[in-house]
Amino acid sequence: MSTKTDVEAIRLIGDEVVRLLSLPEDQLESQVRAGLKLIGDLARWRDLAGLSNVEPAGVIR
Repeated sequence: MSTKTDVEAIRLIGDEVVRLLSLPEDQLESQVRAGLKLIGDLARWRDLAGLSNVEPAGVIR
């Protein structure tokens, strides 16, 4: 797997964290669950893509 995909997932997670932290308190409360689910899905993209037994890019043996 390309490290580009891992990097993109990290960037998207960061973007979502910044978006959530930028929301006013009342909006954050209504969007936090969906935001955390998105972050979790992005963090598990390999499992969701059926690549869970493929080593992540950058693993040194």
